Amino acid sequence: MADSNRTKDVKLNPFCEQEFGKIPAWAKLPTVIHRELHGRPMGEIFQKISLEVYKKEISYKKGVIITERLNKFIKSFYITRPLFPGACEFYKRLKDMGYPIYILTGMEPYMIEAALEYHHITDIFDGIYGAPATKEQNIVEILKKHPGARIVASGDAMSEYRATMAYPDTIFLAFDLENRTKRVFPDDVKVYTSYNEEVWNDLMEKMSI
Repeated sequence: MADSNRTKDVKLNPFCEQEFGKIPAWAKLPTVIHRELHGRPMGEIFQKISLEVYKKEISYKKGVIITERLNKFIKSFYITRPLFPGACEFYKRLKDMGYPIYILTGMEPYMIEAALEYHHITDIFDGIYGAPATKEQNIVEILKKHPGARIVASGDAMSEYRATMAYPDTIFLAFDLENRTKRVFPDDVKVYTSYNEEVWNDLMEKMSI
C-alpha cells in the first residue's frame, strides 16, 4: 500500500538526532542499522541503534517507548503518503473473489488504520496484524482463523518473503515500487515494479496450479 520502511528511512536519522543527540561522524547511520535488522521489532532495533551509534545500553522496554515517539514523529507524513497506483484495485479484485485479505506489517496497527481512514479505504481488509508481534507470530495468528489455507502474499522486503515462504505452497508476489538500486530478493524471484495486469495474470496462473 504505502512503504513504511521508506518512510522510516526518510525520518529515522533526524528523529534519532532529536531523541539521542547528534549522530557521531564515525558512527553507522540509524537507517543502515534499521535496514540490517529489517523485520525485527523496532524496540529491538532502537536497542541496537542506541548501543552502536551512541554507545548507550537501553532496555527493550525503553526501545518500545522510543518507538511510540517515532510513530508520533512520522505519523502525519506516513498516513498522507500517496498509495501505490493500482494496489487497492488489485486487492479489491481478490476480495471480490471471496478471499480474506489481511495486512501484515512491521508498524503498529493503529498507524495503518489511520492511513486507511485518511484514504477512505473501508471495505478491503479483514484485519491488520503488526507490532509489537513479529510477522512470523502474526502469520500464526492469521492461520488460526484459516487452518490449512494456502498463503498468497505480496511484499517489498525479505522479512515478508521469509515469513510467508516458510509455509508450503505459498505464492509470493515480490515488488520493488521504489526503484531501488540494490536487489532485495533472491535472483530467481520475479520482481514486479507496478500493480498491473501482468501481476494479476501471473497470480491467477499460479493459483490455478
